Amino acid sequence: MERLQYIADLFLCCKKVQQNPWTAFAFVFEFSEGHVANSGFLYNGEAVRPASASIEEEPLLLRNTLREFREEVYEQCDWRFIKLLFQMESETGRFKIDFEFEDKSRWEIHPGNMMEMREELRPHFD
Repeated sequence: MERLQYIADLFLCCKKVQQNPWTAFAFVFEFSEGHVANSGFLYNGEAVRPASASIEEEPLLLRNTLREFREEVYEQCDWRFIKLLFQMESETGRFKIDFEFEDKSRWEIHPGNMMEMREELRPHFD
C-alpha cells in the first residue's frame, strides 16, 4: 500500500494536475518494448480537459516508477501489464489503479473516440 500511495503522490506532482482545477482525473499509461506513453483527462465537474502526466522537474520519475511497479507485479503474478489506468478524485483523495494484460485496444484514446473515452474513463468512486 505504501508503494501505491507513493505512485498517487507522484501523480499529484504532475504539471497539468497542479496547474489546472480538477475534481477527478484519469490517466492511461501504455507500455511497449522500450517505450511508455500516457494520456488522460482532468475532470472539473462537467468540464473535461485532455492531459498527459509528467512531472516538470523530473520528467522520467513517474514513468520509471511505473516501470518498476510493472516489474514488481510481474514478479508476483508472472504477467506484465501492457496498460495501467490510474484514477483519482480530489475531494477524498481516493484513487484506483487497474491493469490490462492482453487487450491493446482497451482504454485507447484517439481523436475518433475522444468523447466516448473521456466518459468511459471518468472516475466513479461508489
